Amino acid sequence: MAETADIDHIPAAAALQEDGFVVLPALLSDEQLTAAVRHADSLLHSVGWSDNDFDGRRTRRVYSLLSRLGGFEPLLIHPQVRRLVTARLGEVHQFGMLFLSAVDPGQGSQPLHFDAGVYPLPREVEAETNVIWAVDDFTVDNGATVIAPGSHRWPAGRRPQQHELVPVVMPAGSAVVYSGRLWHAAGENRTQTTRRALICEHVLPWLRPADNHILATGVEQLLSLTPELRRLAGVAPASKYLGVVAGQDPEQWLLQSNRSS
Repeated sequence: MAETADIDHIPAAAALQEDGFVVLPALLSDEQLTAAVRHADSLLHSVGWSDNDFDGRRTRRVYSLLSRLGGFEPLLIHPQVRRLVTARLGEVHQFGMLFLSAVDPGQGSQPLHFDAGVYPLPREVEAETNVIWAVDDFTVDNGATVIAPGSHRWPAGRRPQQHELVPVVMPAGSAVVYSGRLWHAAGENRTQTTRRALICEHVLPWLRPADNHILATGVEQLLSLTPELRRLAGVAPASKYLGVVAGQDPEQWLLQSNRSS
């Protein structure tokens, strides 16, 4: 397995292909990290815990982030991460689930799962490639994500054993990029502090994403985003005849609609 320290010697794309994940340490500048932390604080203010065991009964989640990007925008379009995701999914892909997670003290381990399990596709299909950004340090004790290295290549039906799990330990401002087929889970937070993360899934353009970003964001707010973020929100055809609006590229339709309004 490629450890974090090996990334300088093993190309990140090769590590992702072999292990099903790769840690990219300290990607953010001090200013970017400070802005992300402040934005996380503002979004989490007055947010209650989730109401189910999977999301976490001592975990807070914030969705619909494209309408309030703030200090998260540099994370969503970070060039090093974007290159890795594009290499896996192709030039045209879209956001899947996108949310801020705060694992509070006392939260137990999340059930093990692989994100692409929501799609009825063969295990060998790379339907999504995802990213977890560490807003706080990820440690063994504060609920760092645990993963089963290489499990993206396992056959259907095989589940990880406890001895096969490894915590993704990384400093704040780092990201782990991983296959949607990789078995993983949020870890148990045994500390007295909250562990926050930005989760950004990316899926193939012909799949229905977990979050409906177009409706959640709205036309007016979509127009305020960069063209790159609009494409990732789903304002991009999957092919010549898939995902168009009245026979037009959705981007052209959106801009024309704005000019005529």
